[in-house]
Amino acid sequence: MRWNGSAKVIVCLRADYNAIKTIKNKKDILEKQGIIILNDYIDTKPDVIISPLKNTPEYEIYHDNIKNLNNVIYEDDPDIALFKAIAYPKLDFSHILIGIDPGRLCGYIIMGDGIVINSGKIDCNKIGNVIKEELNKIPYKSKEVILGTGEGWTTAGVSLINNGLPYKMIREDEVAKFMPKTPIFKIFKDKDVRSAMAIALRGSRNWMDH
Repeated sequence: MRWNGSAKVIVCLRADYNAIKTIKNKKDILEKQGIIILNDYIDTKPDVIISPLKNTPEYEIYHDNIKNLNNVIYEDDPDIALFKAIAYPKLDFSHILIGIDPGRLCGYIIMGDGIVINSGKIDCNKIGNVIKEELNKIPYKSKEVILGTGEGWTTAGVSLINNGLPYKMIREDEVAKFMPKTPIFKIFKDKDVRSAMAIALRGSRNWMDH
């Protein structure tokens, strides 16, 4: 469940390929955090609705039902639409926290107000490009990038700086014995992604007792 212990229901009424791909990529990790994504408006009481694109069959079907509602996200880009829906009823995330565990590859995690919204592994010389592209689609007020000191940190650091992303470093021996208490930590099977979360939470200036 989410941090506050309650479920959030997002209804995505889009059926275009890009929206389906976005939902497929994010659905599992979000639902493990109590954010339920549905694609049927009938018999549901969603917290927020992602509107279909105009000039699509779905728009014709659902427009009359949702046109007067306040909890509808109208956004062409499906990634931006989903991030706005996750942040709703706010217009954006208050704080984005990014953790990077450098090694042969860089494991990374992106959290928006305590919710994991993306994670993965990429060549360390490309990590700055990847994070910058992700941030371009996430509505937020502030951000932190926390980089561990593992093998490959210099390559990762150069990539971040070249993409205009200042970062804070944290020694990985400070993280080695640290186990985040948030339940979502145990969901990740990849040790590099788990390490990226530990690095993010341990190194954040907003860190308390995660």
